[in-house]
Amino acid sequence: MRISLFVVFGFVLTLLNSCENAPGIAKPGELDVLPYYDIAGFVEGEISKLGNETVRKTTRINGKEEATEVTLSQEEWREELDAFFKADINKPSMVTAYSTEVNGDVLLHRLQPGEKSSIKEIKVRIIDDRPIWVTFKISKENFFYTSTIIGEIYMNQRTQKIDHYSIETTQKIMFLDANNLRIKGAVQP
Repeated sequence: MRISLFVVFGFVLTLLNSCENAPGIAKPGELDVLPYYDIAGFVEGEISKLGNETVRKTTRINGKEEATEVTLSQEEWREELDAFFKADINKPSMVTAYSTEVNGDVLLHRLQPGEKSSIKEIKVRIIDDRPIWVTFKISKENFFYTSTIIGEIYMNQRTQKIDHYSIETTQKIMFLDANNLRIKGAVQP
């Protein structure tokens, strides 16, 4: 009886120990390794660092420019930088869609030929394991419509926060003039 109790206890202990090391099961506290640079996670982390900073914002719509100073809440920052969240390529359907190159200190993810995605490329300049700038290009095109979005975020190396950013969108519908919108923001010290 005592031997069978030890055998059952040993079997349960072995079973529990083997589950901890099972393939595909991360240990508590470990993060999954993403296949591409986590642009959405980066932007979310930077938004969490921003408090009540004033932003000098310039908006240009089809050549007409307007400058304002605003203070954005974290939710307003998420809306302002929404294009960066849309440029996230860490999705299961995109796991093999992009090539990854490193040229010096610039990481480049580029859509591979034959793959279908509106996100064409993401570039990140990394120095001392910190991003200095992040850019992306999104482009959609069909017979009647063309749309391009280019986004850039530049970091202040002293404060380790967003220094300035820009998002430019151009849309062209057949038989109509192109519409161009550019938003630039500079975080004031």
